Amino acid sequence: MKKKTYTHGIALLIAGAMLANRVIADEVPEVIASIKPLAAIAEAIAGESVVVNVLLPANISPHDYSLKFSDLRALRSAKLIIWIGPHFESVLQKPLAQRSDSQLQIAQLNGLIWPPEHTEKTPEHSHGHAHDSLTRDLHVWLNPMNGIVIARAIAAELTRKYPAKQAIFDQNLEAFTEVVTQLDSVSRQRLAGLRERGFIVMHDGYSHFVAHYGLTQLAMMQLSSGVTQGIRHYGEMLALGQEVGCVFSEPQLDSKAARQLAQQLGAKSTELDPLGVHLDSVKGGYPVLIEGVVDAFVGCLSE
Repeated sequence: MKKKTYTHGIALLIAGAMLANRVIADEVPEVIASIKPLAAIAEAIAGESVVVNVLLPANISPHDYSLKFSDLRALRSAKLIIWIGPHFESVLQKPLAQRSDSQLQIAQLNGLIWPPEHTEKTPEHSHGHAHDSLTRDLHVWLNPMNGIVIARAIAAELTRKYPAKQAIFDQNLEAFTEVVTQLDSVSRQRLAGLRERGFIVMHDGYSHFVAHYGLTQLAMMQLSSGVTQGIRHYGEMLALGQEVGCVFSEPQLDSKAARQLAQQLGAKSTELDPLGVHLDSVKGGYPVLIEGVVDAFVGCLSE
């Protein structure tokens, strides 16, 4: 069956809303988002009235990045900084400690949908992301419904800082919500027949996507830092045998081990891009990112 592509419709809907309210500001304010997915959501809401920049490069894990002096200057001058939180972008914890009035910490938002803990996860195999007393996967944007929650929070924060532009933010939020809701419905249909097909991911960052679409993740190869879980765990993955339909790699991590495991299992292998390494632009980028992840699952799990 030919895959349906909604990228052009997505771009037209969002662009239409922004063009209807085009504003050229005398003094362009600046919003910094820590990672590309958050920048893409922020750009969809801000439109052309606010400049949105990405701080961390998408081809490096947020856990491994070291801030440059130019990054620190940008953080000091930004009107609003959007980030997941200290257990995801730990490098930002110190620079943002004194900027509580100029930041939006996504992990603290009310209304986010949190998936249950992985059955295979143990304290020594945890992601290192603390949320209250629990350990949670903080890749919250991979659930499109959380994408909408994030967009609403960004719209509210931008309105607080720039009340004269509320109509722009509201209209862009409405367009974004419509596009993402439609894409989610289509994605659910595309993935419905693949729910029982098992797979292995490179690291523990997909529980939001997996739980939302009812998919069957059997194991993860690495911790978030890229550290492997040892020979015993590798043997457990090999023992899964034909249960594994696909082994997913990531552009930020060494994919050699994933390809080798897939070959040993007789499974297919392909790449997932949760941070948007392959996004050409953050403009209209969030639906494109989600659709890309769906495409990878459909392509690799389909017979």
